[in-house]
Amino acid sequence: MSSPEIIVETVAKPIVVAHSRWKHYIFYPLALAVTLAFIYAEVGGLLGPPGKAYPLYLLTLISVMLAFERIAPMRREWNMTKTSFLTRDLPMLAFNGAAIAATTLALTWFASHHSGLPVHKSALPWQAEAVCALLLSDFVWYWVHRHSHEGKGWLGRWLWKTHAIHHLPGEVYVFMHAVGHPINSAYVRVILMLPAILFDFSAEAVFAASVFNGFQGLMSHFNVDARAGWFNRIFVGTELHRCHHGANPEQAKNYAATVSIWDQLFGTFRLPGAAPQKLGVDDRAHYPADRQWVKLLALPFKSGS
Repeated sequence: MSSPEIIVETVAKPIVVAHSRWKHYIFYPLALAVTLAFIYAEVGGLLGPPGKAYPLYLLTLISVMLAFERIAPMRREWNMTKTSFLTRDLPMLAFNGAAIAATTLALTWFASHHSGLPVHKSALPWQAEAVCALLLSDFVWYWVHRHSHEGKGWLGRWLWKTHAIHHLPGEVYVFMHAVGHPINSAYVRVILMLPAILFDFSAEAVFAASVFNGFQGLMSHFNVDARAGWFNRIFVGTELHRCHHGANPEQAKNYAATVSIWDQLFGTFRLPGAAPQKLGVDDRAHYPADRQWVKLLALPFKSGS
């Protein structure tokens, strides 16, 4: 295990961080505040039955983010195009949506039909349960994610094959969040639901954690110069995850998905002082093209590295 360290990346064209450029620091905390307010309103029943208003919240958030990506992108060459949406993002949304739905149904059935769960019945308030669910699931994801990038044995190689599709694009934008292998989506769903199953967290806590995880996933793939500032010490802001998508393996750390404390504790936290010069992987020619769906989906089943 590495000793804790914080590294500031300066290997690419610098992004000038000036406090006078306050507009870069507005979007993330504002979106964070709106999301937390929405969670409290939903759990409190102010917007009708829990979950009823979630589609409207999600549609509004994505629409606003897509508009900003068009109006003021971080890099225009990283933006979504009609071709990338139709030939890569939309099919991936379908594949991974099906995988997530099937995994959720299977886990729900398992939790309701097997004795011995939970290992401990939680008696915490829903807010504390939601925090515990976020911390526990992100801790497990941190190590699975890190091993998929750094693992040298057969397990590490297999995990990378299930995860590589998410890193093949040379762009990062909101809908690119959906790009990935269905196997990867399935075990991520298991990781996200595991704390709730083991500790029998309340429906309110599970809802809150799910909404917040979804918010972080969208924000972390945002192609806008939206900076989290000191929030990066708690959450995985846009610039932290953009750094993770850099093609330079030494720069592409920040393995947590929601909270940055695990990267800080285990020595993989990178606070970028610049945007990566190149996104994706450094050996893109060794992988199938975006439209080669059969080959892409077959990656985890291929022998060799």
